Amino acid sequence: MTFFRFSPRTLLIAAVTLEVAGGLLIVFSLPAGGPPLWLGVALIAVGSLAMRGGLGRANAGREGEPEAPAATAARAADIEPELKKPAPRAVKLTTRGNLVAGVWIAAMLSAGALTYQHFNRLPPPRMKSMLASEGESAVAVIHRKETRAGETGQALYAIGYNFSDESGAAVRSSATVPRAVFASLAEGERLEVVYFPPDPAMHYLPEITSPVSTRTVWLALGILLAAAVFADAQRRVHKKLVAQGRAVSGCVAGVRRRGGVRSFLVNYDVAGERRSIGAAERNAALENGQSATVLYDPRRTERAVVYRLALYRAR
Repeated sequence: MTFFRFSPRTLLIAAVTLEVAGGLLIVFSLPAGGPPLWLGVALIAVGSLAMRGGLGRANAGREGEPEAPAATAARAADIEPELKKPAPRAVKLTTRGNLVAGVWIAAMLSAGALTYQHFNRLPPPRMKSMLASEGESAVAVIHRKETRAGETGQALYAIGYNFSDESGAAVRSSATVPRAVFASLAEGERLEVVYFPPDPAMHYLPEITSPVSTRTVWLALGILLAAAVFADAQRRVHKKLVAQGRAVSGCVAGVRRRGGVRSFLVNYDVAGERRSIGAAERNAALENGQSATVLYDPRRTERAVVYRLALYRAR
């Protein structure tokens, strides 16, 4: 995938930028919603994918990097007391884990609300972009509301409305609308209508029409779902490692400053074999030679996490 050919640093910067931009779009689009909100959800989802890809490539790219001389003389540190308990250990989400969960819950609720809103409005017409650039606005008046049975027996909700074009000619039309829209309208109510002057029959009602297409909705939901699956996979790995992983004392090496974040390696030994895991955190006091506990899966030793950066803590 071309997107992931960028360097890990570029991916991480892009991920943070996308997620912050997505969050701002969501905040400023409320309560109206519409395309900015959907775009915000999509940016958060893509940012999460970029973050996972960037961290994964950073870890893979730095695997086996030589240990700094200061790290060789690092003092061994005791494993955290809670990790000395027999597995499986009771676990709880960290503050960071709760924050991540909260962001995802908010994103899912926003996506659900927007999806509900979309399917309770009329779909946008194919010529919407043309009408947006070349159309004229007028006021339509609802003169009729009726409920009738469809071919399969389901109830259909219809409204009749009329408006006058720029020449003063009367235009009458009707539309089958979702039940929620039908219930929200009353006879005599006025709605904005955007029509094509050469042919007023080509028009739509913006106030009861979804601002985005159904294809866009499914695409945004698909991206969000894919990102959620990746994020939940990471959460489950962290939970399993904290609950059942084997703890070993590691040594910090290769500390590098990237803005306010320090990227680094933690070198640790498994069955006499030296392993390294890449990580990053905001810690101005981080230095080579400091100790850090690593949790790894004895059955899949390449699966590991720095304990203090895990989404869970042992109770």
